[in-house]
Amino acid sequence: MNSKKLLSSLENMESMLNNFSFEELSTSEASHLKKSFQAFKDDLEKKVFGEPCSVAVEVKKESEDGNPKRNVDPSPNMLIAKVSHEIRTPLNGIVGFTDLLKEEGLTSKQLEKVNAIQSASYSLLEIINELLEYSKLSAGVEEFDAIDFNFHNVIKDVTYLCKTLITDKKVALETDIDPGIPKILVGDPSKLSQILLNLLGNAIKFVEEGSIQLTIIPKQKVKDQILLEFSIADTGIGIPESKLANIFDPFKQATENTFLKYGGSGLGLSIVKQLIENLGGNISVSSTLGIGTTFKFDIPYALGDSKRIGQTQKSTIKKEKVQRSIKGMRILVFEDNLLNQRLIEERLKSWGCTAFITENARYGLDILEKTTLDAILMDLRMPEMNGFEVTQQIRQNKNTGIREIPIIALTADFSLGDKDKCKKYGINDCILKPYNPDELMLTLLKNKKDGNMEPTKELQKNVIGTHKDSKRIDLAPILKDCMGDVNLLQELIQLYKRNALEFIGSAKTHIKYGDFEELGLAAHKIKAGLAMMQSHELHAIVVQIQEACKTEGDVKQLKSLYGCFLDEYPKTESTIDQAFLELKLTGK
Repeated sequence: MNSKKLLSSLENMESMLNNFSFEELSTSEASHLKKSFQAFKDDLEKKVFGEPCSVAVEVKKESEDGNPKRNVDPSPNMLIAKVSHEIRTPLNGIVGFTDLLKEEGLTSKQLEKVNAIQSASYSLLEIINELLEYSKLSAGVEEFDAIDFNFHNVIKDVTYLCKTLITDKKVALETDIDPGIPKILVGDPSKLSQILLNLLGNAIKFVEEGSIQLTIIPKQKVKDQILLEFSIADTGIGIPESKLANIFDPFKQATENTFLKYGGSGLGLSIVKQLIENLGGNISVSSTLGIGTTFKFDIPYALGDSKRIGQTQKSTIKKEKVQRSIKGMRILVFEDNLLNQRLIEERLKSWGCTAFITENARYGLDILEKTTLDAILMDLRMPEMNGFEVTQQIRQNKNTGIREIPIIALTADFSLGDKDKCKKYGINDCILKPYNPDELMLTLLKNKKDGNMEPTKELQKNVIGTHKDSKRIDLAPILKDCMGDVNLLQELIQLYKRNALEFIGSAKTHIKYGDFEELGLAAHKIKAGLAMMQSHELHAIVVQIQEACKTEGDVKQLKSLYGCFLDEYPKTESTIDQAFLELKLTGK
């Protein structure tokens, strides 16, 4: 990889950023963006021109007593992973910031500049991602799946994507798949797609006019195993014979001018070779300069079963429904990068969520003690106290509601044993940076708190003992409003419970300090939900509370009504749970 050309591209991008900031952003926004970009540039210059052999990476390890201790790991792969993470963090922020700008109804001139900034960012990010991928494979920490998948559909999807890359060229991409290859195989479809996209993408890049031929044949078949041979032949520029022996080495390209004309990191073929070898196969190349190149590789697969495919595929959920389901969530975010803070705050607000953003672990833990929250987004790499240490304190909290709150890790580097560590510390899920909005939205929904928070002492006292029978609640009309979706009805019930518990907590505070206006507002907000869920007794109590607040009624009356609500709520909740159980059992 030519570091001078890489930094030259960075300087061009900086010029575009400066022009954009001057013309389109406020002083504070421009300053914010410039600081983030400068941090990225400084890191890149330091890491590219520094001396890797003299640098030791400081990592945290566990001592025998379970307490973290610091140690030094001089592994080159650890260094590469650390460098990639440090560079990607601010760069991801720039990419996310441009995404937000594009949603602001920009003029065509503004949009052109934003697209230029984003294009340059993605080019740099591609190089950095390949660097991280290379380090993961070299360190032996890359994960490989073995699932049933439709082989022919994967090939069809890959070739379709590759054909979209052919623009303004007289290039034909043809595919020849032996009909004897089984439809369903067992293996890693994502890794196969990655290999083919890389090799076919290279072919498209290096062929100005001519053809690209993908041929797949069964090379060997023994019982329930099949060895497939893939051949990708193109009529492109070809590779000099002197370069063929080292073409799969890292940072090697066909000629000295390849990077200048076509770009790339020089890691693509090295990654492809390692992927194929990890999958149990081999790869070779033959080429004639000016005539074309042929890559051949083989990968073994087991015969699959179409009945198992449905068990490994994720169900799709409509975006609108997901957004509606997470609306109102209260989310604490630990993030030390200012640009990322701004990005995630804007995202969560646009979905109707309330976000509490901090890079200070102590301040965040204080928020957690004083505020009812639904989820935590946790940056694992923070100064002073990292995400694992913050999570450890949360999981040791005496309050069950705090101790069991879902924690979702946010990280740009999840390749160095973090998976097991997340499980050990009690982190529920993980999102890799850069992530798209839909991924964040679905992960929040998947980990959405179920509303079973630790009740207040006052509520616990009223739960003790046997509840008297309450009026029967019919959930069938509500299920109809949910278009027959039982899961959506369950989410509404959970939301109802959470709102009721939040009202109990806030009402107590408002009564204590005589804040009648806020108490009346809280009563008004919960009325609609109580009516929808046929909680007539609770609804009547809340109406009386609201009326008393309008006339600033005496505190004694409000305390009495509050006590009635505390007494009635557990009975109503039990009745709703019973009604929902009966609905699920009967299917009506």
